[in-house]
Amino acid sequence: MSDLLTIGIRGLMSYQAALTVASQNMMNFDTPFYSRREVNFAEALFNSGVDIADVRRIYSSYASDTLQRATSAFSMSDSLADQLQQLEKSLGDDNSSVGASIMETLKTLRELNNNVGSSRSRNDYLNMLTILSSRISTSANQINDRQNNINHSIQSIVEDVNLIATQIAELNQKIANSNGLDTSSLLDQREAQIQALATYVDFSTDVDDTGQINVLLGNGTPLVFGNEHATFSTEADPNDPSKLVLKLASGAASTAIDVTHLVKGGQLAGLFSTQAILDQAVNSLGRLAITVANSLNEQNKLGLDLNGNWGGNIFNDINTTSLMINRAIANLNNTGTENITVTITDPNLLDINDYKLTFTSATAYTITRVSDNSVVTSGAVGALPQTISMNGFDITLNSGTVVANDSFLISPTHGAAEGMGVFITDPTQLALAWAVNAQPNQQNKGTGQASVTAILDPSNIAFSVPQQLNPPIRIEFISTTSYQLVNATTNVVMEGPLVYDPLLGGDIFPTPGGYDPGYKVRLSGAVSAGDSFNIDYTSMLTSDNRNGLAMEGLYNNKSMQNGTLSFLEGYNLMASNISLKTKAERINVSSNEVLQKQAYTQFQQISGVNQQEEVANLTRYHEAYQASAQIIQVAKEIFDTIIAIGRG
Repeated sequence: MSDLLTIGIRGLMSYQAALTVASQNMMNFDTPFYSRREVNFAEALFNSGVDIADVRRIYSSYASDTLQRATSAFSMSDSLADQLQQLEKSLGDDNSSVGASIMETLKTLRELNNNVGSSRSRNDYLNMLTILSSRISTSANQINDRQNNINHSIQSIVEDVNLIATQIAELNQKIANSNGLDTSSLLDQREAQIQALATYVDFSTDVDDTGQINVLLGNGTPLVFGNEHATFSTEADPNDPSKLVLKLASGAASTAIDVTHLVKGGQLAGLFSTQAILDQAVNSLGRLAITVANSLNEQNKLGLDLNGNWGGNIFNDINTTSLMINRAIANLNNTGTENITVTITDPNLLDINDYKLTFTSATAYTITRVSDNSVVTSGAVGALPQTISMNGFDITLNSGTVVANDSFLISPTHGAAEGMGVFITDPTQLALAWAVNAQPNQQNKGTGQASVTAILDPSNIAFSVPQQLNPPIRIEFISTTSYQLVNATTNVVMEGPLVYDPLLGGDIFPTPGGYDPGYKVRLSGAVSAGDSFNIDYTSMLTSDNRNGLAMEGLYNNKSMQNGTLSFLEGYNLMASNISLKTKAERINVSSNEVLQKQAYTQFQQISGVNQQEEVANLTRYHEAYQASAQIIQVAKEIFDTIIAIGRG
């Protein structure tokens, strides 16, 4: 009978504990990363019923690691896609984008060329140029604002990561000091922190003999080691102070180390990856700003404005002193006194890369491309000033002391888009006319033509006398296949006879004798002996649109990226690249989200609570509990019967 009572009591206690475990599971059905407990029963010794062998926490380190990696990958792609979508949006829609403004500006110029004397048309074109420069500037500033927002996000995430690392270390210590007590709840809390950390940064883990988990960055650098944790911080990037680098300092370390390159997953990696894309976008806008401004400025200088003056810059100069200085960004750790400027020499050769100039010694330098860290050139440092010519720009070492390991970020397009602006305010200063006309003599018998095809050099001596040619020139045909050039003022023959092919025509300048007046004139068609043409200064400022037409041609000229892109194509290439990257990253997000959900499902299938299973367990344990109570009741009745017999 004592055995029967023992069996009942053991059963009662065992199934009461099992009911408690099942109830705990049920109540934590929605608790994130709660690992269900499983009761294992064992036969008690000497036929004395049942005991609980153990209450096991159902957990798979493999499932946890898989979920952790999937979460880091998803968080990285999601963060990058979000940033790209915002960048894509900041570039504007089809009606308000830089590309739309380029097209509207060209349309307005065409209207102006139909009526170059119209004050209204001139005002309209100048206003459109102002809108174009404003849109380029605004787009660049929005990208820079995005960069600042990324910096703030990185700093905020670093605070969260440090808090999580602290909590993991504290939980490690509690687990190690548990002295055999059940640590399931602590382990669940730690698992939740580990998975939360995976949203911010990628890492690996290992568990030591005391149950403490170590969190290691890419190359094994510990973020959490036992009950100690390192601390993340951010600092201005010495190479580019507009950006941040990620530093890590352990308790024993005297200085923090740069671990930016170790972050390959999580939101931090997504933010750092965005920076390179933002750099290329703002550099593309900078290149566009430089090309547009320089092209229109130089063409305007080749024409006459409505007041008869040579044109000047329409936009701000692309090589102001401040721009040239700011294109060379000194490393914050430099110790030398190098004075460096960067001058744009040919916008057509510019790419959208930044470069790093490093002085490998006091007498040598190396230049690497930032995007892939490949060496593009190297050489010796000679007597200063010294110029290093690159892809459309010159790096000038002006003065100072060169010190080994000093470096500069060379950003040829830096500040160009942000600072783009229209320089002139008076629309009469739009130089739409050319200074030279070629007119046939009214007595000509042939059908030949002479036309000015280009103005090349307003500083030429031919333009040294205000508002007249020096000298005006007369082309006199000696025969149908030969001509001479005559000074129209003195009637002195300047050069000739010169050969003319009426079938092919040809440019007359520079002449075989080397005379070049800084403009081009082309002859064409059949002529007669005695025909002549007069080359003189223009007098048609209100109707001459030849320089305006040349400006119009600039919009379609392939003046960017080694003669492969026009203004609009240059912008569209940048915008389409952003759109393609955004689309590709959205696909990555969808793919990584599926993998993350699969990993979470796998984790839940192993560790999560199944309500139907727990309801079944509750029913089964409750019935066993009642059965145990019944056994005790039977034992009591037997005992009472025996006592009664003994008394009788």
